[in-house]
Amino acid sequence: MKKTDNNNLYERLENAARETGWHLWMTETAHALRHADIYRFGTWAELERLSKNIPAMQWLVAKLDSFHINPSPVSPVEAAFYILACYCPDNKVLGYVMDTLMLCYRRSDSKGMLMCARIHSVVNRKEEYPHLNGLYNILVGFYLKEFSRFLEPAWKGGSFMTENDFREAERYLPDFKASGFREMVLARVTAQMTGEELAKRCHMSNTTFRAHFKATFGTTVSNWLRERKKSRIMDMLCSTDMPIQKISERNGFRNESTFSEYCRRNFGVAPTEIRKNTSLTKN
Repeated sequence: MKKTDNNNLYERLENAARETGWHLWMTETAHALRHADIYRFGTWAELERLSKNIPAMQWLVAKLDSFHINPSPVSPVEAAFYILACYCPDNKVLGYVMDTLMLCYRRSDSKGMLMCARIHSVVNRKEEYPHLNGLYNILVGFYLKEFSRFLEPAWKGGSFMTENDFREAERYLPDFKASGFREMVLARVTAQMTGEELAKRCHMSNTTFRAHFKATFGTTVSNWLRERKKSRIMDMLCSTDMPIQKISERNGFRNESTFSEYCRRNFGVAPTEIRKNTSLTKN
């Protein structure tokens, strides 16, 4: 977007806001967006304040969608919208943030993904915004996936990211390191994988792999995989609307009754109760 296009976008939003109760808020927001500098964190304070008006933020992201604005954090104006949306603790607005990241990944836009990671690291540096934890996990997952591709032989296609991209990502994502045994394991583990299969994917003998694993992770491979499975299931039950039958299938259970028994044994209650208790807690 050129500067004139940016101003035109702000004017369109202000004009549209005149038909709602958000005209004053949109005027303030447009002013804050114009003066936000993505490289000077002190200029973000006004965006943080304005983002707390959740109904107005919901209106804004819906209006941007109606304008067919493809979110991208590469240009300064779009990065400013992304910063504003990150600060808003609302699921509908978080959808705009997630869509931005997903778009960057689908487009193999490494610069856009790095900007997403960078903005997240600043907005949630004090862990004040738990609604961004899911975004962080997706970011780490994408970088681990691409790092795994980066490690593969060139004839397998490789990654759209470069070594410099991974090194920069390390600055923004504390749980991602583009080197070492731990990162190789995290990059290559998948759901329902056995310890032997993981050792094979890491190109190590089973004995050598288990010794390295115990020294690095402080536990056995089998115990780590069990705890990882429990954590994944709990997250899917508490943080998604995925049907319980689908969660059961994705985690390798033959039927819902077997899955229900697993949950009772490991969590003390059936999966339906876990989801019900989560819903009550949120409400």
